[in-house]
Formats: sequence, structure tokens, C-alpha cells
Amino acid sequence: MSAVEKESPEESLGGFTVVGITATTCNKDDQATDDINALWQRFFEQAIGDKVPHKDGEAIYAVYHSYEGDHTKPYKLTIGCRVAKDDFTLEEGLDSIFVPKGNYQIFAATGEQPKALIETWSAIWKADLNRSFDCDLEIYGPRFFEEGLHEVLVCISTE
Repeated sequence: MSAVEKESPEESLGGFTVVGITATTCNKDDQATDDINALWQRFFEQAIGDKVPHKDGEAIYAVYHSYEGDHTKPYKLTIGCRVAKDDFTLEEGLDSIFVPKGNYQIFAATGEQPKALIETWSAIWKADLNRSFDCDLEIYGPRFFEEGLHEVLVCISTE
């Protein structure tokens, strides 16, 4: 399997909430790299996954949302966990984002990370996808932790 492989032509996904921490960034210069790395560091240092109420599984979600245009404009990133129900009180410092049900192109970034993930996003930016720039996400499920596989699913919302 290559570092960038389309998993499916299009799949319906969404209709759930992710609770975690959020930052606003932009893919200009190295701002996104610095902001995203800092958000991931904070997620692990503060054990954010352990603070998520009614967590639904152990997967970690990185949700890209609130785009102010395409991928070259500012957007928000929430890193957190999926929740099993929406009726809860958020601990101070946590945010929630609803991942809307829709059509998503799903790509698998496998291999050495973050190299494979960076290559996947670069290929997505160059691809002729009918992106909606509504909500995109990365899913770090059990296959991410498999030795030698380190798979991250990248789900791109399409129109």
C-alpha cells in the first residue's frame, strides 16, 4: 500500500460530535505546521482524551472546519474524541464540533508518520476533487497504532 491510497470513491460519513480542543490556523508559510503541532502537543500533555465525556471508542479525530474559503484561507482544527451522546456539560477549555453527515472521499495515509500524512494532504490539495470545504477529518483508529502500518484515514467532504 502506498502512502497515498484512495480507500473508496465516495462514502457517506458524519452525523456525530467530537469533543476536544480547538485552534484557528492558516496554511500560509509555516503557521499551520506550528499551530497544528502545538495543538497535538497540548492534546497529549493535558490528556484531553481522558477529559472527554461519554467517549465513544478510543479513536482520535482531527476535524478541520469553519473554513473561510478554500485550504489557503484560515480554518479551525479541533482534536478530540467522538462522543456517544450530545447531552453533556463541557469541561472548561473543551470545545465540541458536529461533523455533518455528507459525502466524503476517504484516503489512507499509511507508513512513516507524519511523512505519509503530509504526502496525502499534498496529493489532496493537487487533486481535482469537488471539495465542499465544510468539514474534513483525520481518523486515528486502531490501525494507526499497528506496528509498520500507522494508518490515518483522511476524509474530505465533497459536494
